[in-house]
Amino acid sequence: MANSHERMLIDQLSLVILMVGVYVMLGSVITTTVAQALPQALPGCPDKCGNLTIPYPFGIGANCHRAGFPIICNTSTETPTALWGNIIVTAFSLDEAEMQVLQYIARDCYDKQGNNTYNNDPWLSLPPPFTISDTKNKFIAVGCDTYALFKGFRGEERYITGCISSCDSLGSVDQDSCSGVGCCQTNIPSGMKNRTVELTSYNNHLDIWGFNPCSYAFIVEEGEFKFSNKTFQQLDSLENVPMILNWAIGVEEDPCDEAQKRQDYVCKGNSTCVNPINRSGYICKCKEGYEGNPYHPNGCQDIDECSLPNINPCTNGTCSNLPGSHNGTCSNLPGSHTCLCPAGYTIDSVNGTSCLKNTPPSNNNSLKISV
Repeated sequence: MANSHERMLIDQLSLVILMVGVYVMLGSVITTTVAQALPQALPGCPDKCGNLTIPYPFGIGANCHRAGFPIICNTSTETPTALWGNIIVTAFSLDEAEMQVLQYIARDCYDKQGNNTYNNDPWLSLPPPFTISDTKNKFIAVGCDTYALFKGFRGEERYITGCISSCDSLGSVDQDSCSGVGCCQTNIPSGMKNRTVELTSYNNHLDIWGFNPCSYAFIVEEGEFKFSNKTFQQLDSLENVPMILNWAIGVEEDPCDEAQKRQDYVCKGNSTCVNPINRSGYICKCKEGYEGNPYHPNGCQDIDECSLPNINPCTNGTCSNLPGSHNGTCSNLPGSHTCLCPAGYTIDSVNGTSCLKNTPPSNNNSLKISV
């Protein structure tokens, strides 16, 4: 078991999780990834750690990642574990410039006489341009004698937020709702580069010890935590929860119009530069009609809509198979596609979504004879 003040230095990247009294590295995590047919890692570099795809600008090994984005694949665990510094990574999103990581839960526990038996205040420090997502996370505290604080810095400014949860019995706890009785939650400020979670109690859990000897607090990805009256027992055996981090390219305020003029501009072919909200630096996204990794040397690749009937084929778009109509032929174009009606058919001028058989013009010049 590593010392709580031990730090892992990887490529001059300093990422620290300190826990008072105990630091535990998990043996395995659940990883999530989406199968990618297009290359994600740099040529000659590994693109997988277990089941998790590692996309550039992240990478495993020397010359396989952008500075500040190194990943170590710990193969000593039952399922190989991706580590960014000493933080466990479980998912990446290039499109949103996010990564899902696991974070420790703060605990404050007491015995029947009201003596404190365990307390830890986990904290996290992130190097720029990484920040804690304010739109994808919630700060949550669980317990019936619980006062929880979230402290952090945005630049040189310090921010403190928190919530209080109090209740007298398990029966009074709100069911399936984190609304303040047994569980409370609050938003966190944007742009936070570090955080500390602190827990305390008003009455040392004396009156509620039988069903709630501990308080808990954590930052968790929204939708990944559901409260119930069983949560007290469940959290007792849970080490950590998922949280979302934001990232960008560059460490200073760097609008796209300035970044595009520099030699180190990273958005590759068929991609576009985006200035993310409440973040320094910029991110890259594939243009509409293209897919892949916008940071990869190969850039984003054209989507062949004609080969993917669930995206936008002619059978669901222009020239669709409507009653009394005819299917069109799909023709792929760079970043798009078009639907062509077969010979003898034209696009319906009324709704533009079907191919109608050509109608021969009527002969309106015929002689009419009245008797």
